[in-house]
Amino acid sequence: MDSATMGDMVMAGFKKLGFIQFTGIEGVEFASGRNVVSMAPKPEHLNHNGDIHAALLYGLAETAAMGVAISGIVDLMADIFIVARDGRITYLARAKGELGPFTATAELSEELVAKTRANIKSHTEIEFEAPVTITDSTGKAVAAAAFTAVIRPRRK
Repeated sequence: MDSATMGDMVMAGFKKLGFIQFTGIEGVEFASGRNVVSMAPKPEHLNHNGDIHAALLYGLAETAAMGVAISGIVDLMADIFIVARDGRITYLARAKGELGPFTATAELSEELVAKTRANIKSHTEIEFEAPVTITDSTGKAVAAAAFTAVIRPRRK
């Protein structure tokens, strides 16, 4: 199976998750070392100020981060267990609902993707930070986040 077909399968599974359905998060771009997702705000996503609720921005960022963590290893997923160990977010500006959709972009270097693949093939745990930037529809950064992805060999 080629990587594009595997990527399509990952996206199909992604869309079945209840959180993704509630938030309306959509995949924009999924390639090795890059994951871009977006969310168009609905009224139930807004707080009392008309901004995206902070928890949804955090969830959007985590979705982008964990997506990029698997972006270069989709063909090896049967051999691993992956989890987010921790995450942090800095809110940089108001995420005004009317300035949606909001886009979260996460990128990893080719070297880190190669190291991750090598660790998986040698059955060695790896953890790394996946940085994310969230922008509004004008391109203004509204949040910066980072999540630690932990990838372990799957127990037999």
